This record gives sequence, C-alpha cells and structure tokens, in this order.
Amino acid sequence: MDNPVKTFMIPNELCHRAGVAASWLSVNEFGVFGHQKVSKVDKPSHFAPSDASVFQLRPDIILFKPILRKLVNEANGAFLTLQALIATEGDHKAELLKLSRQYRSIIRACLENLQDEVMRANGDYREELQNYITIFYSVECIWHLCEILFVDAVPGNIVLPHLLDWIRFHFPKYDRNAASMLAGDLGGLESHPDYWETVIGSLLQGRVKVVRALLKLHSEAESQPFKIVDQCLRAMPVYNMFSGTSIAEFNLQWNHWVVDVQSKIDAKMFISCYNLNLIMKLTVGDEVAWGEAQQYCETWYEMLAAWLFFTQPTVKSFELGQFAKQCITKMSIGNRIKHLDRMLLAAMEFDILQVIKEIQNMTDSGWFVSHLTDLLYHSGRLNDPNIETENFHPEKLRESFLIDYGSLLMGHKSLWQVGLSYLDHCPSDGVEVIKLLLPRLSLDSEMRAQKIVREALNRNLTETAQSICKVQGMTCKRRGRLGHALAWALKSQDSTFVSFLSNKFLREYAESGDLNSIDLLDNLGSCIMASDRLIFLGKYYEFHKLYQAKEYKEAASLLVSLLESNLIPNFFWNILLTDAIPLLECEKIVFSSTDTYIIMQCLEEREKTKDLKDKIPLLRLATTRNLARALVHEAQLK
Repeated sequence: MDNPVKTFMIPNELCHRAGVAASWLSVNEFGVFGHQKVSKVDKPSHFAPSDASVFQLRPDIILFKPILRKLVNEANGAFLTLQALIATEGDHKAELLKLSRQYRSIIRACLENLQDEVMRANGDYREELQNYITIFYSVECIWHLCEILFVDAVPGNIVLPHLLDWIRFHFPKYDRNAASMLAGDLGGLESHPDYWETVIGSLLQGRVKVVRALLKLHSEAESQPFKIVDQCLRAMPVYNMFSGTSIAEFNLQWNHWVVDVQSKIDAKMFISCYNLNLIMKLTVGDEVAWGEAQQYCETWYEMLAAWLFFTQPTVKSFELGQFAKQCITKMSIGNRIKHLDRMLLAAMEFDILQVIKEIQNMTDSGWFVSHLTDLLYHSGRLNDPNIETENFHPEKLRESFLIDYGSLLMGHKSLWQVGLSYLDHCPSDGVEVIKLLLPRLSLDSEMRAQKIVREALNRNLTETAQSICKVQGMTCKRRGRLGHALAWALKSQDSTFVSFLSNKFLREYAESGDLNSIDLLDNLGSCIMASDRLIFLGKYYEFHKLYQAKEYKEAASLLVSLLESNLIPNFFWNILLTDAIPLLECEKIVFSSTDTYIIMQCLEEREKTKDLKDKIPLLRLATTRNLARALVHEAQLK
C-alpha cells in the first residue's frame, strides 16, 4: 500500500510570507508557527509588528477513539501475560497458541462492538465505523492465517484442515444458509432461491456432510443420479493425520476414488442434472468446472482452499505459496490485487519480513504489527535461518515496534501507563525512551504528577523523578501555592530550590507576620536537612510553637542557638532580635547571663542594620536589665 505524502495548508499570512518552523509540544503533537530565518546581523524583522499564531498538528490515532479503548487495554493484558510466560522456563508452544487465540478473540470482540455501534450510527460517524470494521476484519484475517502457519504446530505440515477452518470462519455465508435451510421446511428445498448456491458453496468449503444432507432434502433425492452422488461423497477419502494412514496410502486411495468418479462422469450418470454434474466435475478437478466455480468464491484465497481440497488434499504448508500464485493467475486478478491479498500471499510464501512490512502500512496505529511481531519473536519464527537478510536482528525489530507503539500510547492522557508497560519490555532502549518521555507528559493535576513520579521511582529513574518534581514545584510556586511547591521541592532533593522556597516563606512572614503551610512544617522530619535555609525555617517555626505554648525557657534556648548558628538570612535579623524582647522582659528569667551576652554581641554586630535603628535603644535596655537580673540570680545560686 503506497502512502503518499500529505500536504497541510497553514492558514496564516505571516507563515506564508516569512516561512515556518515547528516545535514538539508533546509526544504526538507539535506546534507550527511563523519563523524568519535568523540573519547574522541582529536587527528588527521587517515582518514586525504582526499577530503571532501557533497551529497544533497531531496525527489522527484511531486507537484513541473511545470505542477502541477496550481493544488497547485487553491486548495489553495479553501482552503482559505473554512476557511473564516467556520469563519462565520450559516449552511454551501450547501457551503461545492460546495467547494468539486470545488476541484474536479480543479483535473479534472489538469487531462485534463496532458492528453493534454502526447499526445506531449515522452520517460521517457511520462511515468512520465501517472503515474501522474493514481495518480490523483484515487484522483478524491475517492474524488467523499467521497463527496457522507460524504459531500452531501443524502435524506433518498438513495445513489444509486448518486452512478450511480459516475460510469457513471468515466466509460463514454458506454455513448460515445451510443451517437455516436444514432447520426449516424439509420438503422441496430446491425451490429455495439460494439452494444450489449453498450446496456448491458448502462443497467448496469442504463441508461434504452438509452437502449430502442438503441433497437428501431435494425432491428427487431418491432418483438414481442423486443416490450415486451421495454414495460417491460418502466414499470420498479425507486425510486425517491421526488415522494411522500414511500420505502415500492416502494418495493411492484418493487417486482410486477420483478415477471411479471420473468414470461415472464419463458414463454421463449425472447428465440429467446440471448442478449434480458440476459438483462431481469439481471433485475430480475439472478445469472448466473450476472456472465456473469462481462465481461462488468471494476471494482468491477462498478459491484456493476449495481447489486444494479436491486436487491437493495433502498439501504441505510450505507449498501454499506456489499454489496461491497459480490460483491468482487462474482468477486473472494479478493487476487487481489488494493490500490484504499481498499480506496473505506473503504469509503463504513464508516471507515473514514481507508480512511485517505490509502490516506496517495498515492504518491501525501500529497495534497489529507490535503484537504480532512480539508473538512471532517469542515463537522463534524471526530466528528462522531461512530469513536471509543482511544485518537482521530480530530482537531489534521487535523492540523498535514496541517502542513506537509504547511511545504512541504515552501521548494519550489516560493510556500513558499502558504505553510504559510496553517500553518496560524493551531491554536495549526502553529505559532511555522512558527517561525522555516521562518528563514530557503534561502535569495537569497533583494526582497525575504523583503517578508519574511514582512510575519513575518504580523504575529507579531517580533523576527523572526529581526533574518532574522540580517542574511541578515551579508550577505551584507560580500559582502562589508555596506549601505545595516546597513539598515538591523536597521530593526533587534540589537543595537550591528548597532554599529559594524557604526564603520565600521567611519573606512572606516578614511582610505579613503569618507562617503558611504549618502542617508541612510540622511534619518535615528528616527532610529538614535538605538545606540550611530549611533548617532555619523549621527551627524558627519550632520556636514559635514553644513560645505560643508558653514554654519560654525552651523558646529562649532555641532562639539563642539560632543566633549562634550563622543560618539567619540578612533580612531576618531584625525579626529574630525583636522576638528576643518579650523574652528578655519576661517576669521569670529565661536568658542566662551568657545568653544575654550573645544577644548583646549580635546587637552590636547588626546595629547598623536599617530595620533595627528604631529598636536598638529598646533592645539595649532590655538586654541590660536582663543581664543585671541574670547576674544577681546566678550569684544567689552560688
């Protein structure tokens, strides 16, 4: 399938005149804007002033449609089950076949949902749903064939019974018609307009018993031609691997049966009924009859299975390719072959890489090629020595598809965690891709940001988690939510950022006299060690708590330790020394003479501080009085 380059017109005069540039906005989206090529000389643009516009471009990803969301989630469950299975030891062929069938049942359930929805839809939406049905019908059809050829362990490579099951599954019209006829009025069934079409169609799908049952309901069923046809069909040998008959013995029986039927045809035993004659000619491979039988087959591969059933009943799987080409030639559709036909033909020729290449061109947003390639890789089919491609590395092929698919899902608001589960199983580059994509996810809410950080930490991506925390912290800071910003800064373990926010807290207190986010400050724990400024903030908050609890002695001791700590911001000296005044004037002595000397020393060092000028006399008086009281008190204790 050719993918022509698409041209998008940007409806903007500035873009048309100046040119355009683009920048990635998110995983699956980028912005296009007017852009003039920068000259070597820095000068004003002759396009200024002008209105600036940014145009957002993103692909239409069908997997993001609500009706297909179940397909994505259920397939992810099957994918993770497969990865867990491969991590265990032993032969997994039977389990892999079950998982392949599970994938197909997921696709069928999706198709049923689409068919139910299309019955209720109208207009463009109905057309869109019909397009999805076409896509996923093709997906299920090719997956089923790949399962038969590459996953299932077909005994002796005798593939025809499975091929017929595949055809019956995807072309159920004749089966439904036959069931309806056999369940209805049993007299003169040939009067039904679809009777002979159903008989011949059932024969072409290998339903010999159904054909015999339908013929017995014909009004002339007791006539000699009908009885002979029934005898011939009943005697028709059908190969069964478990019957104990060798292929050579079966071919001998088959050739004998064909010769017997051909002799009856030559004796014109069925000439009285055109359709009976056609049926028997088909069973012996008559070319003219098979040319006429094409009208009962919707596709070349339906015709192929029928033709092989009566001409090559013991065909091996590796022989399908040559017979498929012959069938396409017989039906003269070589110049009308479609994309699905090319995929099926490549599968029958056992050209796995061509199958994968064709699947890539499907418009299912990479769902099919990712899951099928993963299954084929773990089935060992991509390690086949018959794949003669230079520098071919099956593990890299598998991983590239999983990375593309996982990255695609990472661009969706609610499927990003599903995308992560695919990247987790890419041993070479998965972690690096996660490192790149996680920080690009939109942080729309606190809860979403916490989920993203948790996923990063679960994968030991500490730097990525810290980066996300810092971004979220800056966002909270811009919104004036300092408490939340400090909490994120602590998670980011960025001491500079923590110090910056701690300073903001202290400045706000200096301006308003209120400390915000006291719950956070109450529960800092070991996080208080993140920066010196946070230590000071935490200890100052503790001082406030002690003072409010009237534990003045402990508060005074903490205040002195802060004055000695060299942790005090320059703008906060005024506040800290002012806080000492009520404690100095306390009725009960809470500062020792040594403590008072420390306060007096700090006062002398900061006496030129602008904000302290008005309070210096009061502080000197308070410290002098407290020193006298403290010295007298200490002298009495000796």
